[in-house]
Amino acid sequence: MKELKPRVPLEPLDPGSSDPGFWVRFHATVMDRARHELARRRVNGDLSIAEVVFAWRRALVPMALLAAALAGVLLMSQEESVSPLPPMALEDALMQDLSTDPIPTVLGSEAELDETAFVAMAGRF
Repeated sequence: MKELKPRVPLEPLDPGSSDPGFWVRFHATVMDRARHELARRRVNGDLSIAEVVFAWRRALVPMALLAAALAGVLLMSQEESVSPLPPMALEDALMQDLSTDPIPTVLGSEAELDETAFVAMAGRF
């Protein structure tokens, strides 16, 4: 059976271990600092998503129009680049420097191949 290791003392990591009133003071400080935000959320708690977005309309609509106009200007200002090389298919790119038949030729043969036959044929590639 495994022997249990002795526990590591965690009291130095707990700020309330030497000060019994620490956590009470900490809770009071956090709640005091969050009072304004909690009150704001309590007042706005019954707002729906549509009402919040409608409240943002003064900033949201002009910024959306500006973004759309900027995107249109950027798209119109780009010149179509002429590619010097014709586009290649992935298979053409993979077969470019092969000196023998690729794998699809071997797999397309009429003989049934199992794993050992396929590995044996690999020497011919």
